Amino acid sequence: MGKVSVVVRTKDRPLLLKRAIDSILSQTYTDWEIVLVNSGEDKDLIESIMHDFKSKSSNDIILLHINTNLHIDELINLGVSKSSGYYVTLLDDDDTWAPSFLEECILLLDENEGVDGAVTQTTIIEETLEGNKTRFIKSYVFNNRLRRIYGWKIARCNLFTTNSFVYKREAYDKIGGYRKDIPLLGDWEFNMRFYLKYKIGVIPKPLANYHKRIDVVNRGKGFYSNTSLTRHLIYDRIIRRKYLKQGLSKGPFLFCLLVYLFGYINSFIKLTKSVIYRK
Repeated sequence: MGKVSVVVRTKDRPLLLKRAIDSILSQTYTDWEIVLVNSGEDKDLIESIMHDFKSKSSNDIILLHINTNLHIDELINLGVSKSSGYYVTLLDDDDTWAPSFLEECILLLDENEGVDGAVTQTTIIEETLEGNKTRFIKSYVFNNRLRRIYGWKIARCNLFTTNSFVYKREAYDKIGGYRKDIPLLGDWEFNMRFYLKYKIGVIPKPLANYHKRIDVVNRGKGFYSNTSLTRHLIYDRIIRRKYLKQGLSKGPFLFCLLVYLFGYINSFIKLTKSVIYRK
């Protein structure tokens, strides 16, 4: 079993960052390092927070302050470039893991030759902010039917969250990391490229937690919000068009065509559902 590099991105959300780091310190698998990429303004506060965590663990915690306007996937690539682990995984500052997440993912990778990535199911946790605390609203499993990664399914939509995926660094290097020209949904695009070259094993347990803030914009705390749905839809179309061009030029043609066509199929399904529910 090798070291796991946990790349954490953060920007002006110290309340959530503390919770995310706590979930790393609580892991039953202990051979990890943290590479924290901070693109926020309050460097002193972040350094103070990480100093406290360093006193609780002997593991390496690398802190990077970024002043340039890099998008989120460029921050991942930067974090990975400063890491040294045999495995890589991501944990945004607003998400968490179950204590056995790393242990079960690394065990799957070590015991199955030819498997270069491991994913788990994800629990979606809806919450809101009240003062300096988060309040739980409800939770549900995002992908409770996930048992295996199929090409046509991942071509239709992203099947797993960024914080539910652990992979070998060698595989990351060979597929070229995350794309610099896609500032949103780059995790889905990365996952598709990974699937086309490497095998991904699935642990059918919800060991990753994806936290969604409800009503934080209306409460004047928009910086604690999740990414907007409108921007997701825009880059969904952009990625699908890029894959159509790729399929026509260098392939794989059938998979790239599926990625593109599912954009129309998904839109048709949404339209049909809206008509049905309206009735």
